[in-house]
Amino acid sequence: MKLVVGNFKMNLDSFEINEYIDFFKEKGYNNVVFAPPALYLDRFINNGFSVASQNVGFAPKGAYTGDISAGELKSIGVNYSIVGHSERRKYYNDDKYVNDKVKLLLDNDIIPIICIGETKEERDNDQTFDVLSKEISDALKKIDTNLLNNVIIAYEPIWSIGTGVIPTNSDIEKTIIFIKNYIQEHFNVLPRVLYGGSVNNDCISNLESISCIDGYLVGGCSIKKEDFDRLIKNVG
Repeated sequence: MKLVVGNFKMNLDSFEINEYIDFFKEKGYNNVVFAPPALYLDRFINNGFSVASQNVGFAPKGAYTGDISAGELKSIGVNYSIVGHSERRKYYNDDKYVNDKVKLLLDNDIIPIICIGETKEERDNDQTFDVLSKEISDALKKIDTNLLNNVIIAYEPIWSIGTGVIPTNSDIEKTIIFIKNYIQEHFNVLPRVLYGGSVNNDCISNLESISCIDGYLVGGCSIKKEDFDRLIKNVG
């Protein structure tokens, strides 16, 4: 069964979250991970959902106002954490922290979902594979290979996020195969690779025809509970 991760980003207030939980509580999906804003994580956990944090602090503990450590996430039952999302890389200079965050998550038995992806300019200059290989190498360097079996990669072409424009099936397939082969060759593990970037009900049946995709990281569609439910039902 493919994994579906819903990244709410900075959306939904407390009342909307309660409605959302009530809607999904009886669905019984075992392949869905919800990534709400951090202050709602325990609400989802207490209702039996698998959850991902949208971020994690780069240090195990200390004077880092506003951050949440991997240990703190683990202590409330968080299962996954998104790392290196393009928005975090762009607005918070997260490139230099991804490796630290991945190490801390693995040390705390939390599965990292590592986001990688190229800009439109990089794509137009045929730099996609160079960008992805560097982001992978930077994220996984100096980590025990035995721990890397639990790592998930989310390929999200930056130019596709929120635009409604996605690569062709052929391009997605080539890129995901490249990612899997690169990690297998350099780190001796075969990771699960999700696709993200304007994943919605208009394109999910088309994406489902790409056999190498192991699941999806869904943004905007995930905050609309009925739409997200329909998408989940269309994932094999």
